[in-house]
Amino acid sequence: MRPAWFTAASLTTTLPLRPPHLACQALEVYQHSATCPFYSYPFMRAENPTERLKELAVLLSGATGENDGAHQPAKEVHSLDNEPGHTPPSEQRTPPPSRHRKTKEQTPQTRQQERCLSPWSKSPTCRRLHVSTGSNANTNINTNNNAPSDSEFCAFTHASFNNNQGITVITTPDRLRLLSTLPPVTTDNGAAAAAAGGGGDPQPELETIKPYKPIQIPGKGIGLVATKPIRTGTRIMSATPAILVDDRAWKGIRAQEMGVLVAEGVAGLPDKERERVMGLSVKSGWQGGREYGVVAGNAFRVVIDLVGMLGGGEGLEFHGVFTEVSRLNHDCAPNLGYYFDSKTLSLKVYAVRDIFPGEELTISYVDVVQPHSTRQKSLSSAWSFTCTCPRCTLEPHLLGESDSRVKQMQELRRELDDYSGAAMPQTAELLVTLYELEGLQVRIYEAYYRAALEWNGVEDAARAVKYARLCLDKGLLLRGEDRPFVESMREMVRDAKGHWSWRFRVKERGL
Repeated sequence: MRPAWFTAASLTTTLPLRPPHLACQALEVYQHSATCPFYSYPFMRAENPTERLKELAVLLSGATGENDGAHQPAKEVHSLDNEPGHTPPSEQRTPPPSRHRKTKEQTPQTRQQERCLSPWSKSPTCRRLHVSTGSNANTNINTNNNAPSDSEFCAFTHASFNNNQGITVITTPDRLRLLSTLPPVTTDNGAAAAAAGGGGDPQPELETIKPYKPIQIPGKGIGLVATKPIRTGTRIMSATPAILVDDRAWKGIRAQEMGVLVAEGVAGLPDKERERVMGLSVKSGWQGGREYGVVAGNAFRVVIDLVGMLGGGEGLEFHGVFTEVSRLNHDCAPNLGYYFDSKTLSLKVYAVRDIFPGEELTISYVDVVQPHSTRQKSLSSAWSFTCTCPRCTLEPHLLGESDSRVKQMQELRRELDDYSGAAMPQTAELLVTLYELEGLQVRIYEAYYRAALEWNGVEDAARAVKYARLCLDKGLLLRGEDRPFVESMREMVRDAKGHWSWRFRVKERGL
């Protein structure tokens, strides 16, 4: 079970009142908003490696040796355009790839390289990207940001990571060196567990404090159900990944060959974590075998801000399998929200409303600000199920009213995002009400943000700060603190009149 990504809308209006350095900060809250031409929610961002990244790779190159193995010949790109992070099943199921591949002979040089990789172990198999020349077969890959065509992707496993939970990363040696600078990797086991939210305690003790338990849910398989009252804002999970797959490899290596890498990586995990991974649900028909299907059906797209930690820049995109989080089923009005924290390499999950004992814990897999038919089509296409959540099983006349509200929400967002238009604060207030009526606490911070800007735009600092506070209350739970819109709201709280949005609607009207 894995959340989908959403298509960014084009920017069709100019925003003259926004400072140049904030060109895409105002509606940074969601990828498909009309304000920002390309922003990804909640995990995908266009990779844009900088010269700083190249310099860091050179500086860190002494940490390990270069892989000198034999490479596969370049072949046509295997395009996964139908569903990012997801390969559609073949018409006829093909057998899993052979796990017995011929590997290169060990030499003193390769043995020295493996010692340099410590505490990481490397899979016996590595693969290159399949590069297509003279065609745009894989339009998902930004050619400016590809790995060099001779880069080898291997499965690297750190068995003692996060209190012996273990982690497998499928990437290149250069990127592994960068990942190895993250605090969760460089600290000891107890500290790493604490950074991820576990406090460094042994796993058996952690099991006793979880406010939920796994049970079999009719029509859904295994899900998680609350065992005690959970208040809004409670952190439910802070989970590190069992598997991370470099986005370049996921898009540029054929499914069967990727299946070999994933299988070897999973085999290297500690027994308990390997059992958790293989226990996740998998849709039949994957060309790359069961292990490939686990990643395709359960991975979250995450952006690891390695460059940002070491000097600024864009993050690196991976597909991460978080075994505990993957047990959360979908709901079109979920009671949980989440975000990925690069600093701790963990997916943090919070309650967005009060939850009662016996209530199922849920997240959303798709964009929930969409009509019922659109949501169902997305879920059926990617996960082959029909949603039966309360929002989707309303009586026909109530379902029609819900779709009408969603349509109006979309229209109001476009109107409010046009800073050269004549939107009013009351428009934003209506948007807040519509989010509440739809039960979309997981997205309501977007409406609070717009309301804060609108009230500040007509010189009502008190109401602006009220909505800025509400936006921060939910936004910090659902997006973390390292987001431009969070800093923008904090600036408004500190000095509403000094915020860029002060009087912007009044000025636009020439008053």
